[in-house]
Amino acid sequence: MIRINVNLLVDAGVRAEVTSLLTEMAELSRGERGCIGYEILQNCRLDDTLMIVETWENEAVLAVHKESAHFTRIIPRVRELAREMTSRKFTTMAAVDEAVTGRRTAREYTPDKVCTEVVERVARAGMYAPSVKDRRPWEFFVMEDGKHLHELAEMLPGAGALRTAPVAILVCCNTRLAGLDGGNWPQELGACVQNMLLQAYGEGLGTTWIGVYPRMHLVHEVKKALHLSSEFVPFAVVALGKAAGETDSVAERYDPLKIHFISR
Repeated sequence: MIRINVNLLVDAGVRAEVTSLLTEMAELSRGERGCIGYEILQNCRLDDTLMIVETWENEAVLAVHKESAHFTRIIPRVRELAREMTSRKFTTMAAVDEAVTGRRTAREYTPDKVCTEVVERVARAGMYAPSVKDRRPWEFFVMEDGKHLHELAEMLPGAGALRTAPVAILVCCNTRLAGLDGGNWPQELGACVQNMLLQAYGEGLGTTWIGVYPRMHLVHEVKKALHLSSEFVPFAVVALGKAAGETDSVAERYDPLKIHFISR
């Protein structure tokens, strides 16, 4: 399976024409053999931003798609009209491997806004983490205002990235959902946050994982600052945005000596 994300910046004067062309493109593409999905997303707050999300069975059907009459007619015209048009392609295995090995912590962000649809997809990925008895004890609080972001930057150790991040997501445990035997919720929320980081990487965004729990003095300070009710326990803050500059690369981390096979 192949996933392609295409981001477009479109000026107001040509937005209607571009939207019409892409709508036609989506309808025709969905009828092609091997097309799993073809969606056009419009940002509800950024009028100049559009996104194409397309999924294909394999490279062979994608190659046929690129030779189709509607592709060769519509896409070159969209490229002419768009101020900017960039794409990222992922295959099923490479996307996972690339996200796991390629994801890095971003220390600084550009001021580019993150659209609501992307924030929702990042949170959605978190919601697919495993949890005991399928309790799903996570809750998400999205912050985009400078006041809260800067307040948390001052409050939390290692949270300097919040000074430039356009958005951050506070991940909390809802103790009412965790259950009386809910001692596993820190592991569940850790898996939740990791899913969010990998999804954000797939969206072309940088992230910073800022821990809160189990440092209880920080838990209480965050609850007080955000006026959270008693059932919520702040676990971590995930800064989210377009990374400013290149993130640092790391040497190969695979060490076969750390793998131990236990035999009978």
